[in-house]
Amino acid sequence: MICARIRRGIARAMSVMGIACIAFGVALSAQGLNASEASSNFDVPAQESSMPVNEAYPVPERIWIDKLKIAARVQPVGPGKRVGLLAVEWSAPNNRNVGWHDYSGRLGQGKNIVLNGHNNIHGAVFRKLYTLKPGDEIRLGAGDRQVTYRVEEVKILREKGQPLEVRTANAQYIQAMDDDRLTLVSCWPETNNTHRVIVIARPVEQS
Repeated sequence: MICARIRRGIARAMSVMGIACIAFGVALSAQGLNASEASSNFDVPAQESSMPVNEAYPVPERIWIDKLKIAARVQPVGPGKRVGLLAVEWSAPNNRNVGWHDYSGRLGQGKNIVLNGHNNIHGAVFRKLYTLKPGDEIRLGAGDRQVTYRVEEVKILREKGQPLEVRTANAQYIQAMDDDRLTLVSCWPETNNTHRVIVIARPVEQS
């Protein structure tokens, strides 16, 4: 159940590919580390000023998607249990909260902010994520700060039973990147977990 668990791991022989991927089985990283090392070293956002990172770039605490009637808390999530030799699982909150991937961007940092949520268990906060359309708005908040994002793309990607090349391509959207965007991840359809739903949104220019 990827909505509960977004899997990531290390394939040492393929580390030159330089991407991290979401997959049922194997995920790749450029770190060249084993899975336990990667848990703490994978794409940690670097501080870019002398201010404490939590003050300059806060972790998202709340998410609002008015179209879907979502007003949820956001909590950090990291790798879960190890799966085989090449992967560890990424967790999603087992409630109606949304999970923030703890290697991904923070508010105002200009990086890829990655959030996940369940689609058919534990409150299914992202059950209707696939119904979003370009132009729909999403808001993230931390303390008294709030940023509005506008959806650009909604992708439904086949995952179950796909070869490694396809799962690797699917995973490009959740990698750490210096690209100011919000990426929401869940599963599809509502009664199964055979596909990934990827929603990509960009911050709205403030006038």
